Amino acid sequence: MLTARRSALGFTLLELLVALALFATLATVAIPNFSRIIQENRVVTTTNDYKIALSFARSEAVRRNQAVSLLPVAAGWSAGWEVRANNAVLRSWAQEVNDIAITDAPERFTFNSQGRLATAAFAPQSVSVTLNEIGRCVRVEPSGISRVLTNRQACD
Repeated sequence: MLTARRSALGFTLLELLVALALFATLATVAIPNFSRIIQENRVVTTTNDYKIALSFARSEAVRRNQAVSLLPVAAGWSAGWEVRANNAVLRSWAQEVNDIAITDAPERFTFNSQGRLATAAFAPQSVSVTLNEIGRCVRVEPSGISRVLTNRQACD
């Protein structure tokens, strides 16, 4: 009497262990790279928020036909910033974690009713936004136009 051997469905223990070993190896290579991507995204987001605040302050100065300032919160630029007109806060940006350093920023940026920097001495002002070795530069021209430079060495 011949009996047909039925193959078992599923994985063997050896196949499962090999798959887990491969997954663990790939995870150890990918996770450090993923954390760098997260840091880069945080710097990009903070830089874009800073540029949005500059543009908002400039447009409010033109719209209101009066001077409007962008200045740091009491704890400094790294903790957040706010736009003020006549000592009234128009909008504020808070940083939940202040490990991103914002350096080389003046005490405040003040835009006049024409949208030009009232605090500039005919030279562009550069602000560096950094986290460890990752960084970006925000350059503000005396005309009030701001732009983001992807290389933080552009601030030097």
